[in-house]
Amino acid sequence: MVILYSLLLILSLVFFVVFVLFVLMQFLAIFTTDAPFVPVPKEIENDILNALELSPNSILYDLGCGDARILLRAVQKYQNIKAVGVDIGFIPYFLAKFKTKKYKNIQIKREDIFKTDISSATHIFLYLYPKVINKLIKNIQEQCKPGTRIVSCDFELTDTLPTQVIELNKTISPRGKKLFVYVI
Repeated sequence: MVILYSLLLILSLVFFVVFVLFVLMQFLAIFTTDAPFVPVPKEIENDILNALELSPNSILYDLGCGDARILLRAVQKYQNIKAVGVDIGFIPYFLAKFKTKKYKNIQIKREDIFKTDISSATHIFLYLYPKVINKLIKNIQEQCKPGTRIVSCDFELTDTLPTQVIELNKTISPRGKKLFVYVI
């Protein structure tokens, strides 16, 4: 009986340490990365997909994909698309890889969003801070073909007018209030 309690105590301690490390890494990511892992509210996921206007041959990139929730929703709704998620954070990358392992048409890359090749993208989703989006747009404009559709949640570009602004009032959260649509 003592051995069972000892094992239970050790197991509990291991889970506690893993949890503390997870929280600490997420907290540190806020201060050390350009794009901390902050997921979009679930209530607006379909609005994002509608704004993207995906078609069967679409190639969707989610730069700073986090746990890949937008990619998952996209391939569940449009089975023939190719979806690529890019995230440099270890924990979001690990979560995305785990959640998408059953989907052959989702690829998750652990790369710097400023250095990844996005030239094949027909659609791009962004949920990044304004400073990051404005830095990233030059790369998008240089690599992507004319007609590439970009949807940014909550944050707009400073030097480019959106093609469309979609007001969302589906969540009490301060996140997920607007979608900014751009076409290159």
